[in-house]
Amino acid sequence: MPKEIFLVELWKRYADQADEIRVKRYEKFVKLKARLKKYLYVIKLPPDWANSILEEYKSKGKNIVEF
Repeated sequence: MPKEIFLVELWKRYADQADEIRVKRYEKFVKLKARLKKYLYVIKLPPDWANSILEEYKSKGKNIVEF
């Protein structure tokens, strides 16, 4: 089961260790998913916040998969 995170800074800690970051876009929010070995950590954000975080991780060279 995925674990939902509500703090951006906490999710970023998991995303730094993640194998890949998955993105699912909806009309009113974006789900960012950090895939680690044991769990999938999920956060729901407004589209503008999510895009800024995705740009940050793209520049770090993380594997980002959009659905």
